[in-house]
Amino acid sequence: MIASLIMPGAPSFMRRRLVSWLLLFFGVLAPIAAVVVGYVRRDRITSLVLDTTVLLIVQILCALFVLTRLVAVIEVINNRHPGTRKRLASFVAVFGTLVVAFPAGFSVVRADQLTDVINDVFVTSGGSDPLAFSSIGASAGDGDEFHNILLLGGDEGPGRWALRTDTMILVSVHRDSGRIAMISIPRNLRGLEFPDGSPMHDEFPRGFDDLTNAVYPYVYAHPDIAAQYLRGDLAPEAIALASGIAHSMNVTIHDYVLVNMQGFLDLIDALGGVTVTLDKRIPMPGNVPGAKYRYPDLIGPGEVQLDGTLALGYVRSRAADSDYSRMGRQRHLLEQLAAQTSGSEVLLKFPDLAKVMRESVRTSLSTDEFAFLADRLRSGVNIQESVGLAPPFINPGNPDWVDIATLIDALQDAIKSGVDFPFA
Repeated sequence: MIASLIMPGAPSFMRRRLVSWLLLFFGVLAPIAAVVVGYVRRDRITSLVLDTTVLLIVQILCALFVLTRLVAVIEVINNRHPGTRKRLASFVAVFGTLVVAFPAGFSVVRADQLTDVINDVFVTSGGSDPLAFSSIGASAGDGDEFHNILLLGGDEGPGRWALRTDTMILVSVHRDSGRIAMISIPRNLRGLEFPDGSPMHDEFPRGFDDLTNAVYPYVYAHPDIAAQYLRGDLAPEAIALASGIAHSMNVTIHDYVLVNMQGFLDLIDALGGVTVTLDKRIPMPGNVPGAKYRYPDLIGPGEVQLDGTLALGYVRSRAADSDYSRMGRQRHLLEQLAAQTSGSEVLLKFPDLAKVMRESVRTSLSTDEFAFLADRLRSGVNIQESVGLAPPFINPGNPDWVDIATLIDALQDAIKSGVDFPFA
C-alpha cells in the first residue's frame, strides 16, 4: 500500500503491466519532468507562472498525481493477499491519499486563482499595434528598436479608476540589449498636444488647457470622447493620455501599466517591503490617503526599511524638496523594488499579491511582455538611465516639445549604445 502511494503502479507491475506503466508515467515520470523543466527554466519563472497554458498543465498534473495513487491503492486492495490486515491497509490507503491530495488540491486552487488574476489584469486591445504612434509615424525607428511602456500611478484606491495620474513614467526598453531607461513626466506639464483629427485635438486644438495629470479624469468624465478611444478592453482614458504624450514627445508608446496608489501600498506590503539608502532626511507628508498609521516626522538618512505606508509617503512627499525630486524618488523606489524582489518570493507571497493585482493593476502588456520586463527590471543592472523631464531640461509650464523629443532620442541612443546619457 505504501509503495503504491510512493510509486503508483510498481506493486501491480507483474499483474497489469499496461496499467502499471500508465500509473508510473502519469503519477511519477510526468510530475518529475515538470519539476525538472521548472528548475531548468527558473530564470524565466515569471513567464512560466503567467502562462495560462502552463497553469492548466499544472492543474492537470496535480489531478493525475492524486488520481494515479487512488487507482493504485484500489488495485492493491482488490488484489490483496487473503492474510492481509484489511483495516490497516484501508487506513493507510485513506490517510496516504489525503496526504497527497491536500497539497495537490491547494496547487490546483492557486493555479485557478492565478488564471483569474491574469485574465483580469492583462486586458487586451484585440490587436498587436502600439497604443500610440510618434508624431512622425511608426517608421520613426523607436517603434522597431524600443518597447516603450507608459507607467501610470493614480491617486485613487482599489477598484476605482477615475483618477489623476500623479505618477507618469515612460519606461523605454531596448529590444536587443534589454537595457532600460526610465523617464519621469511631470504631473504639472501643461499644453499637451494631440494628433490632428483625434477627439482630444478637436476639443483642445491649442493643447490641453490643464495639467497633464488631468487628462485621464477629463476623458473619464466625457463618455462621448472616451467612446472614440475604445480599443478592446483597454482603458480609453489611458489610450487618450498615451496618444497625447506620444504625439507631443515624438515617441511611439506600445503599452501602459496602470496602478492605483492604494494598490501600490498594498503591493509593497505583500512583497515584504523594500530597503532604500537615503543621503538626507526626508520629511513625511501629513495626510496620504490609504496610509495605515501616522507617519513619523522624518525618515533617513542612511538605510531605511520601507513598508507600504512609508513607501507611499516617500514617493509622495514634496516637503523635502520639490515635485521634480519626488519624481526621482519614484524611479529610485521602483529600481530598488525590482532589484530586491525574486521570482521565488513572488510565488510564496502569491495569495496577497493576487488580491492586490486584481483590484489595483491593469495593463495592456501581454504576459510574455510583462515577464520580459519584470526579468529585466529584477536584474537591476539593465536600468541604465533614469531621468526626469524637469528644470533645467524643460519648463513644464511652457514646454518645448522639440527639445523634449531630442532629449528622449538622446536617452534612447545612450541605452542602445551602452554609453552614459549625455545630458546627465
